[in-house]
Amino acid sequence: MKEDKKIDLSIVIVSYNVKDYLIKCLDSIYRFISHPIHFEIIIVDNCSNDNSPDIIKNIFENIILLKNNINAGFPAANNQAFKIAKGDYILMLNPDTELIDDSINKLFHYFKNNVNISIIGPKLLNTNGSLQNSICRFPTIKYILFESFYLKPFIKDKYYKDKTIDQIFDVDSLSGAALMFKKELLTQIGMLDENLFWIEDIDFCYRAKMNNLKVVYYPETQVKHHVGQSAKKNYNVSIYNQIFNKIKFFKKHKTKLQYNIVWIISCIHVMYKIIIFTLLSPFGKIYFRKAKAYLFTIKFFFN
Repeated sequence: MKEDKKIDLSIVIVSYNVKDYLIKCLDSIYRFISHPIHFEIIIVDNCSNDNSPDIIKNIFENIILLKNNINAGFPAANNQAFKIAKGDYILMLNPDTELIDDSINKLFHYFKNNVNISIIGPKLLNTNGSLQNSICRFPTIKYILFESFYLKPFIKDKYYKDKTIDQIFDVDSLSGAALMFKKELLTQIGMLDENLFWIEDIDFCYRAKMNNLKVVYYPETQVKHHVGQSAKKNYNVSIYNQIFNKIKFFKKHKTKLQYNIVWIISCIHVMYKIIIFTLLSPFGKIYFRKAKAYLFTIKFFFN
């Protein structure tokens, strides 16, 4: 990249203690991305303690690195990068993703050739190559109720299992693990909601759809997502955010009655999870850690 050339695409990666995954992610970008795209990579490090910022800076050239003194959270850190991004398009990319072909070029050129699109995302795969749920319909009370009580097989439509998953089609929302959008969209609908960590991608797509904008799933290219690597390091934070940001989403976008129903469902869900993981805790440390995390979370319902 030369600084005097116009930047087409800003690739934004927020990282927290995932050094090895981040190196694989960056290596795959440089290995696969085609040169006609003029791009910049902005990494926001959320106060990692694994020495990843210095290591990354030494390995890869032309990286713009922002180092936070605290863990600012995923939405806030992305917004930091959005404010300095020079590209006409922005790709929000998780550090635990890995390109397996020239996904960035494929997304970018399809996007440019279809000017009515505002947000686009690829098919995501798990580490073993199986399909990952990366597209979903917006949250409803039914979805939250069924997910809370192990009834996911009855809500296949949430993840568009009623569709042919290898076709391009409009969706409600896409995973923020690999999400490309026009930078001008930030002026139109605002940046990521920093109060909705863990559901900020759904909220972002929701606001776009409320403005009659087009959100498109593009399975012509695939990206591996080694899901949840940062989350595994702090179950208190991940479980709290999974529970409470669904509640916050309903408070922000739905009626007071719907919000109250979701609050009750979520509270019951956390209480029975405490019981289940406490009973299982003698059989593994992970169960003990999750029991503690749900105990940590329950108190916030009554603050």
